Amino acid sequence: MPRYEIGYGKPPKATQFQPGQSGNKRGRPPRATSNALGEIVRGVLNGSMEFDQKGRIRKATRREVALRALVGRAVGGDVPAANLLLKKRAQAVRQAKGNAKRLRINDWLPDHPGQTAKGKADSADGPAGEAKSPDADPFRSDLSGKAS
Repeated sequence: MPRYEIGYGKPPKATQFQPGQSGNKRGRPPRATSNALGEIVRGVLNGSMEFDQKGRIRKATRREVALRALVGRAVGGDVPAANLLLKKRAQAVRQAKGNAKRLRINDWLPDHPGQTAKGKADSADGPAGEAKSPDADPFRSDLSGKAS
């Protein structure tokens, strides 16, 4: 008579797993990677697309095209777009850990409601589109800091 009772849930000692080993030699299979929303958005934004720039067809990522559109709206006088653009730039500078060049923005706010950057640039020019002389604007200063 065997010293060990063999039956349901009690296999023979010779066929049992050795101590420290399991029956699943390859281990549990890894969990299927889920397509998280962030990965999907990243994939869409990094996808390539064609766009029209000055009559020529260019190819760029959707992220770059969206940024170009945001810059265009900001230059057109859209203050919330300009604010978002500056926030995105600050975020990029933080991620670059100070490796980005310094951005200097002078006088980008509109002088009156509805004024666009183009209108502001036109008002800085003379009536025929000629640039005003530095002496025409007493508040304008050159790079040396001296009032013109």
